[in-house]
Parts: sequence; C-alpha cells; structure tokens
Amino acid sequence: MRTQPWAPCATDANLRTPPTSVGPGNCPPGGDLDLHVGWDRFEKLMLDLVQRVLGLRGVRFRRYGTLGQKQHGIDLAGRDPDGAYVVVQCKDYRSFTKADLRKAVAAFTSGRRPFNATHLIVATSANTEPTQVFDELATQQAEHPELTLDLWGAEQINGYLRRNADIVARFWTRETAATFCTAAPLPGVPAPPPDRQLQAARVLVGPLKTPDVLVKLRQADDKRAGTPHESAVLYRELAEQLEAAGHRGHAAVMRDRQTGALREAGQLAEAAAVIARLAVNALNRGERDEARRLRGILTEAVSETNAGADSEPTQPHRHTALVSAAVNYVCDPLDRPDDLLRALSDPDATTVPYHPELVLLLAEGVAAGRPQQLGELDPLLRSTIGQLGSAGSEEIGIRLRLVLAEYDHEERRVLRSIARKHELPGRLAALVSAREARRCAQESRLDEAVEHWRDAVLYGIHDGLADDAADWLYAIRSARHFLGPLIAGIDDEHHLAQALRHTASNRLLNRAQHPSERARAAVLDQRPRVAVLHARQWLTDAFITGSWADELEAARFLGDLYRDNQEPEAAAELFARSGSAKKIEELAEQVGDCLIPVTLDRDEPWWTTNARIALTIAQADLLPDNAAAALLEELTDLAVRGRDGELLDRFGGGGVTDRATAGACAFAHRSTAEQAMTVLDLLAADVPRKPDQFRDSDDAHAAACINIAIAHPQLAIPTLTRLFDLASHDARKAVALTADDRVLDLIKGNVGSSGRSLPLLTIEQRDVLRTAALRLADGQSPITQALRHELAPHEPAALEAARRAADRILTRPDPQAGHTAFGSLIVTDAYLAGLLDQPERTACLEKLLSIAEDAREAAMNRQDALDAASNLVLHAEPAARAAVFQRSKHFVTGAQDGSAHDDEMTGPAHPLSFLRISMGAATLRGHGLRLAGCASSDDTERRWVRDQAVDLLRSDDDSLIQQATLVLAAMDSVTTELDANLLAAHHHVNVRQLSAHLCVRQPERYRAAALRLAEDRNPRVRRVLAEAAARAYAQNPEGLREIVGVLASDARHSIRTAARPWADSDQGSSAAADASGPASGNCSATPS
Repeated sequence: MRTQPWAPCATDANLRTPPTSVGPGNCPPGGDLDLHVGWDRFEKLMLDLVQRVLGLRGVRFRRYGTLGQKQHGIDLAGRDPDGAYVVVQCKDYRSFTKADLRKAVAAFTSGRRPFNATHLIVATSANTEPTQVFDELATQQAEHPELTLDLWGAEQINGYLRRNADIVARFWTRETAATFCTAAPLPGVPAPPPDRQLQAARVLVGPLKTPDVLVKLRQADDKRAGTPHESAVLYRELAEQLEAAGHRGHAAVMRDRQTGALREAGQLAEAAAVIARLAVNALNRGERDEARRLRGILTEAVSETNAGADSEPTQPHRHTALVSAAVNYVCDPLDRPDDLLRALSDPDATTVPYHPELVLLLAEGVAAGRPQQLGELDPLLRSTIGQLGSAGSEEIGIRLRLVLAEYDHEERRVLRSIARKHELPGRLAALVSAREARRCAQESRLDEAVEHWRDAVLYGIHDGLADDAADWLYAIRSARHFLGPLIAGIDDEHHLAQALRHTASNRLLNRAQHPSERARAAVLDQRPRVAVLHARQWLTDAFITGSWADELEAARFLGDLYRDNQEPEAAAELFARSGSAKKIEELAEQVGDCLIPVTLDRDEPWWTTNARIALTIAQADLLPDNAAAALLEELTDLAVRGRDGELLDRFGGGGVTDRATAGACAFAHRSTAEQAMTVLDLLAADVPRKPDQFRDSDDAHAAACINIAIAHPQLAIPTLTRLFDLASHDARKAVALTADDRVLDLIKGNVGSSGRSLPLLTIEQRDVLRTAALRLADGQSPITQALRHELAPHEPAALEAARRAADRILTRPDPQAGHTAFGSLIVTDAYLAGLLDQPERTACLEKLLSIAEDAREAAMNRQDALDAASNLVLHAEPAARAAVFQRSKHFVTGAQDGSAHDDEMTGPAHPLSFLRISMGAATLRGHGLRLAGCASSDDTERRWVRDQAVDLLRSDDDSLIQQATLVLAAMDSVTTELDANLLAAHHHVNVRQLSAHLCVRQPERYRAAALRLAEDRNPRVRRVLAEAAARAYAQNPEGLREIVGVLASDARHSIRTAARPWADSDQGSSAAADASGPASGNCSATPS
C-alpha cells in the first residue's frame, strides 16, 4: 500500500482547516456518537483528540492508501509531555478484526520504527468490543514487551469525547455536546450582571458612604471605644468587602482601623500578625511604599508588645525581622538578596504562615535579576516546596516549582507534563507553558518555544487572561526576530495582540499599575532610585509570566538606568542578557579606563554571547596580555566552530560567528606569532569573492593585518600581502589602510614618521612588500594610486596618474544654478599632482583657490578645495606662497564664510527634522587656517597664524578647535611661548593633546602638567603623550624618564606599548607588569 513521507500537520490542506459540523450526533440521546463522519473529519477529530488527551506536540502525519478508499488511514506522531514520541495509527474502518490489529502492529515493528517511538496506539472508528480483538492485543503486547500497545475503538474514543465538550461541539453541535458530554464538568453558574447604580455610587459618592458599607462602618466605629475586639472584626469584614470591589486604598484604611482596634484591645500579637500579613500582601502586589509604611506600623506595634510583657515574645519579633528583610530587599536598587535569604533560612522563620510567599518573592527576584545565584537558594526552595505538601499544586507552589525548574530538568519535565495533561487550572497551565517557552527560547529552540507560547495563549484566552496572551504573542514575535528567518508574516502576532488588547481581561499578576509605566514616569520625574526599583519589578514580573519581549525591554531599560547611575557592571550584565551589543559598546566607551569583568559562557544564548564578545572587543586595550592571549584562543575556537556550523547562531549572519571572528582579529597582535598566524589562516577563505561583495570580517581583518605586522615583524610579508589582497578585491577598509602612514613607513623603512615607533624590516622584506604594493597600484583607485606616489614617484605610471589628477582639477566645471554636487576627490588629486612641475602645480593651486573663493559652491566643496590647496602650497615658489598666504587670511578671519545651501545642509540638524541631514560646520575658518599655516614662510607670518589659532581655541565648534590644534602642533618655532599648563586644563581633548606635544618639547618646564596629562581621563591624550615622548626620548632621556615611566604602567596596552621601547631600555623589562596588567579602578559605586 502506498505510504506518504512524514510531514508537519500544518502543511496539509485538510488538517489545517477547521472541521465542518456533522449535525446532531447522538441519536437517541445518551447513546454513543457515530464516528463514521467521513475520512476528512475523522482525521481532524483524531488529531484534536490525541493533542488533548495525550498532550502530543509537534505532531506530524503520513497517509497510506488513497483518500476516500474503504481502508484509508493516517498515522500521527508527536512528542508526549515527557518528550518521548507516540505513534497513533488512525484507521477509518467499518469493521476491525484481530487480523487488522496484528497487521498494524507488524507494520510498526518491522524495520525502523518511526522516530524510535516505543508507544503505539491503534485508533479506529469501528467497534472493537469483540473479545478476540483485545485478546490479540494482549498477545501482541506479550510478543513485544519493549513497547506499549494500546487500542482505541469507537467505545474508547467516545469515552474520551464525553470529557471534551468543546471538541464535540466543533464536530457535531453544541446541543450534542450538552447532552452527550456527561463526563465533562458542569457549566458554572453565570455571574450576575454588575449593579451599575451601586458601582456609580461607589465612585461618585465614595465607597465608604454607600448603604451596604456605611451601616457596618458606623457599627464598627461605635463599638471601638467599648469593645474594640468586636470592632476589629467588623473592620476586617469591611476591608475584605472593599478589596473584593476593587477599592484597595479604602480597604487599606479599614485595615489600619482593624489593627488599631486590635492594639486598643490589647491583642498586640494578633495586630502584629495582621500587619505583617498586610505588608507581605503589599509586596506581592508590587506596592513597596505601602509595605514600607506597614513596616513602620509593625515596628511600633512590636515595641508596644515588648513594653507590656515581662519577656519579649518571639513571634512578633519574627514578623518584624522577616518583613524588614523583605522590604529592604525589594527597596534595594542593586537587588542584593543575602539578608532576606539568611532571614528565611532561619528554622524559626517557617512558623509564620506567609513564609512560602516571601520565599517566592526572593526566588523569583533572584531568578529574574541574578540567575547566576539561583543555586544558593536550592535548599530553601526544596524545603519550602516540601512543606507545602498537597498545596504545592496551587499557585504559590507551582511558581516555586517553576523557579526550581530553571535549573532542575526533572522538575521542568514534570511541570511540562502536568500542564499538557490538563492537570492544572487554565491560568497555571498557561503560566507553565509560557515559562517553558521562555526556556526553549533561551536554548535557541524556536519551534518548541513558539509551540509552548501558543499553548499559553490558548489557555490564557480560555481563562480570561487576554492581556497576558497578548504579551505572549509579542514574545513569539521577539523569538522569531532573534532565532528565525525574518518571514513575511512576522507581524501576524502583533496584529493579533492588538486585537486582544481591546478585550476585557484579567492578569496573572495583581498590579494596580504596570511597573513599566511607573518606571518611565519616575525617569521623567528625575527620580532614578525609584525608577530602578520599578524597573526591577517590571523585569521580575516579565520573568514570572514568561513575557519574553517585555523581559528583554525591561532588561534594556534597567540597564540604561544602571549605566546612567554609576553601575556599569550591572548595566553590562543586563545589556548582555538582552542582546544589546551596541549599548554595551557605548557603555565601554563611557566608562573609559574602568575594566568591566566579562566571562564567556557557551551555554548562554547566542545574543548574550554576542554582546559579551562585543564588550571584550571594546575593552581589548584594557586587558592584560595573559588574559588577551587566553581570550584569543577562546574566540578563535568559537569562530572556527561557527564557520563549521556547530554553533546555534543568528539566522543569516551577524551573530556570534562574525563577532568572534572580529574578536580574534582584535586580539591577534597581542599573542604569539603562531597564534596570530592561526587567525590569518582562519580568515584566508574570506579573501576571494565575487565583484562588489562585502564580508562582515573585512574591517577587522584589514586592521588585524597592520597590527600583526607591527607586533610581529617576522610576519610582515604574509600580513601586509594579505592586506593588499583584500584591497585588490575592493574591501573598503583594506583599500583605505593601504595608504596608512604605518604601512608606508614599514615599507619605506621609517621608524615612525608620526605616531608610535615602528619596527625596522629588512631590505628583503621591504622589497617584497614594495613589489606587492605597486602591483596593487596598477588599479585606478585614487587611494591605491597614492601608494605609487609614495613608493615609486619617478616611475612613468606615477607621473601619468599625476597628470590625470591635474586634469580633473583643472577641468572641474563651475557650479550651476539649481544643481550642486557634494563630495569630490580633489584633495587626493592635489596630493597626486604634487609630482608635476612647478607651472602645472601653480595652475592647479590657482584653480583650487578659485573654487574655495566661489560662494556658489557648497561649504563642503570649498573646504575640500582649501585642504587640497594646502597639499600643493607646501612646495610652491616663495612668491606664490606669499600670495596664497594673503588670500588665506580672508578665510581665517571668516570674511569668506557663506556658501550655497548652508541653511539646508550644514550646522546641527533641527531636532524635529525628518531626515536630520548635517554635513558639518559651514565655516571655512579652520580649513583656511591650515592653508595659512602651510603657506606661511617666516616667523612673522607664523606668529599671525598662531594668534589666530589660539583665538579659535575659544570656539564652541569642535571642528575649529581640532583644526587649530593641528596647526599649532606643526609650528614648533613659534609655539614655545604657549603655556602648556593652561592648555592641559582645557576641556577639549584636542587642546590637551596639543599640551602633550608642548610638554614633551620642554619636559623640565612642564613636568607637573606632563604628569597630569599622563593620567588624563581620555586615553587619546595619554596615547599622544606616550608617542611624542617615545620619539623625543633619545634627545632628552633625563627630562622624559619620569613621564615615560608613568605611561609604561598605564591601564591600556596601546599606551604601555607606545612608551615601553624607551622605558624598557632605561628601566628593564616590564613584561611581568603587562602580563598581569595594572589594577583597574572600581567601576561601581555602591549607594548607601
């Protein structure tokens, strides 16, 4: 008989559509249903029934025979609550014999069993009452003891249907279900419609003034003076009545009167117990302020108890200790659980009735905020669950067991099983399903996560939890975003959730106001501590309910709060949990030299590992060498495994594999030459590519080539050749780096014309690299042409490139009205044209000045023209330089400011603008200052440039300050009069960098300023100081020894390395210091 392959039920046109009604089924009433309802309905009926009765999930099907045949059938296979597969052979037969049963078992046991299932159910629409059929079942079971064999005939199927009225109503009629389903629970009594008049009176008149409350309240007030104990009973009844009506605030007033009456009656122990219970209830509802208020009242009541007793009673003190510890824990912005854990672990604490609730409060808080500490609660969790006994199936017990299931796989399996078997109320089954879905998502099992969240949605809607069901739909959407391909229907859950939001709903957790709203309001009110506490509650609530999208949002929000309030380690942990790699990189930049500890855990979800790797890359410069080498091995292994497809990673790339590759590149130069070569070998396959193809590893790959060549000169040829190979395939970063000063200096044999000192390569190495670079320069890219300009300026090809560059400058069209072109290559072209003869260079210089002076041009183009002119004027004739200097003054003073489209394209964008376009500052003063500095030919002109540059240091425009400092740093002869002490205190980093240059020139005069800059908060300042000191050390070792010594022990590897060659020669090796690294400052400030 022809058998089809197994396929998901959702792919079948018949199984995925709702059934059509058969009509009334049990005739006469009380009889069994006729299951011969047609093969199409019988298939759907059995699919619904096995999912409901057996709790099967992930059901797949295969058919045999031809649709509509007399012996047509279908096999179903799915996982039961324990994860084992069950196969159900469904046979729409008119009669079923023992031969049919024998044949069905033989088909299952012969050959390879589907999914290695050990449980077979043969289900048929025929009657199986004849004893010989069940005798045959017993015989088959004896022959196959390793299997579980069941037979569902019409009688057994009818028995299951009697307990599932909704299935009967769908396939037959609701009237059929009402008379047939005698095993189903009786329908509940409909709730009476609300009394709208009473509701209006409670709102407008006040709940304490309605007739049903006012009489009893007067009785309670009247009795309080004479019989306060009776008054306390009435106040308690009023409080319960108001709480049931939703008036919590007024109920709290009655509770206060109740406890006051108890205290007046001398029942102080009873009063303390009531107050403690009220405080715990307030904590359970997320009302911290109310709990704090009640803690104060409880303390007063216990002090009265002590004053009126010969010995201090223990129970009231126990209430005080537990409530105080719980309130302190909930109100701690750093979520520290130790005090409450010690209080609850005291054997005497179990005597209070609310002990399980406080354990639940602590356990869920730790699981949500500090999951790594959950194991510390294990003894307390297990003992509390054991003490609950049969009550463990109620909500508190189930929630405690759900926390235990976070790390106990057996408990997780048991909860999943009882939820699927409908052994829990709907709301608890929904909660168990949602938490199981969350764990599946954390384990990157998308299909199972979606399946369990859909179960939670189903249970939740049936139990009136529409808002929670909407949250679970959004959780499915988030899971698809993190774990699956982005499909066209990814917004379906969003649309369904929007529809659910408009229905009346209860919630799993009783909250007067959602903590997310309170957290955001506190941020607006600038109350960070309150915002943190509400955000913690938001995160915990989302964890409890399995609302994954909410949990991720709460983690990001709380991380932002910790980041903004000096708790970077807590912020980094939350950003990692939520997969916020960009936020964690910004955090690392914000904390500066403060090293945030990070550990990679391969059991974590890919997005968490991805974010942690992003943090290690952002802090790569802060790690000591031994830690960097160990991390390199781990990152390289992750990259290899990811490229081999062994990691659960982001669909479509951009996840752990790519991030680990970038991390390996970032640390490759910090290792041995062998480890560095391993990284290069790993990336060799990334070089070949199709035209215009970009790889995620390109930028890190290109940067690693230069860093490895500098750190390991013996690898200079393979690394820089790799860089040129990448550039030949148009990898953008590699193309740009081929003309980097460090690459050119290595090939030319310079020890470092700018920046840090570089190793000297052998002549043979330089020749090989020069040949490879010139081969790359055969292309027409302006940047690669710059290689030929630097390495072979006298070759005909270099001169030809210079002429083409000059032609592009000279033939540049004038601007036209209504049309403006942005961006040009005139700066590079002017650099290339510098090889030409003086007349041609002068013509190009004149053309560039005419562009710069043309107000019809956009500011960006005029700025480029000024920079290009600066390249050419350096080697111009004296007369030409003098003329250019005079013309440059008009730019420096701002007389030439004002260009086309300034209002639309330059300056800061309007904050409400849709596009937010800004192409920088419109002023030409900074670029004109650079031109003036290059054109100046004597100290008089240089002093004028210096004075103008000092004036620009007072500007609020960062670009002007940067230009001014660059010009001043290049004018040694006239800057000795500048006060480096004043500049060292400037707020702008570029000005302090300028001060570092000046301090190195006169270290004896500016010793204090130099030492202050050696500990500057910005590493860029310290790096410039280290590089400048290293270059000048040979000329003045005595004056620079102390400064270089401080920099050699800097927190950052790049600064230590920049200073070390000279520090080592004077003070000996500091490898040991670098291996351990300097002590990092504490990133966290613990609030009192």
